[in-house]
Amino acid sequence: MKPIEEKFVGSILGSALGDAIGKSVEDVVEEQVYEFYGGRIEGFVPPHPSSPAYGQLPEETSDETTVMRILLESLVIKGSLDIRDFLSRLIEWYRDEASHRYPDPGLIASLEVLSAGEDPAVHGIRSSSVEGILRSVVMGLFHYYSPDLASEGSKVVCMLTHRSDAVSDGAAVLGACIAYLVSEEFDLRFLEERISFLNALKRYVSKDIHRRYLEKVQRLIYEGAGLDRAIREIGNGSFVFEALPLALFIFLSNIETPLEGFWWGVNSYGDFGGDTDAVGFLVGSMIGSYFGVGVFPGYLLENLENSSRYEELAKKLYDITEKMIIRR
Repeated sequence: MKPIEEKFVGSILGSALGDAIGKSVEDVVEEQVYEFYGGRIEGFVPPHPSSPAYGQLPEETSDETTVMRILLESLVIKGSLDIRDFLSRLIEWYRDEASHRYPDPGLIASLEVLSAGEDPAVHGIRSSSVEGILRSVVMGLFHYYSPDLASEGSKVVCMLTHRSDAVSDGAAVLGACIAYLVSEEFDLRFLEERISFLNALKRYVSKDIHRRYLEKVQRLIYEGAGLDRAIREIGNGSFVFEALPLALFIFLSNIETPLEGFWWGVNSYGDFGGDTDAVGFLVGSMIGSYFGVGVFPGYLLENLENSSRYEELAKKLYDITEKMIIRR
């Protein structure tokens, strides 16, 4: 594969891998994790009985990855962003309840209204769940040559179902983040470049309250903080500006040891439990976007549910993007 193509594949597979592994300890406190597994998890394990994923197979992903795949399939088939096609695919999935794996309640509420041809905003449906921004990874890849376009495209696909300032800002940040990582505009081996990278991401935030979370990440990185402190000061819940800044902190704190960063992400439960599959998804996408698919152990990728399908879609998305760049 070509270097950029490896990053496309790495981003998509890293997202799915982080989701699949992290789901097993979602909402489970550290003490319970260590009692049940004998230590932190470092691979596919059966979901803990207290996890909402209990009953799924270790290698299976959650609906967070499903929504990303639906957007990927729409882009690949249509050759461009077709919001009507994406919505129709989401509604088709929404109606197939047997296939659901503990989906985001905000997403289901929005799709119920959208399937009736109505606007979620009219019904007062709002959500600040991080699950609403995860599909931004795809738009960051699709527009990797332009963080501004990646940001705008991310807001379009995310605000379709999740209406809030937090989702708008978070989607914009994540889309631009992935674009910057793929293009390697910043040499993140150096501390000052990591700070500059975060400064660049702050340009995509409209609310000061959200910008302060990114400033907190900068301070924690500058001070060399550990994971436990970051969880205490940032949070690790499902709110967009807990999970996203925590993932940025984890990724940037482990540039020299990316796989260790991945393990931090899927084990980001802390003393009270956390949204470990979303944080794992985000960290996996960032690692894959910057380092490429080769950073992840082959045995994990081979056993990941639908791994070959995700790789196929990522490569097709890369081909479409490169053709689009040539035409520009």
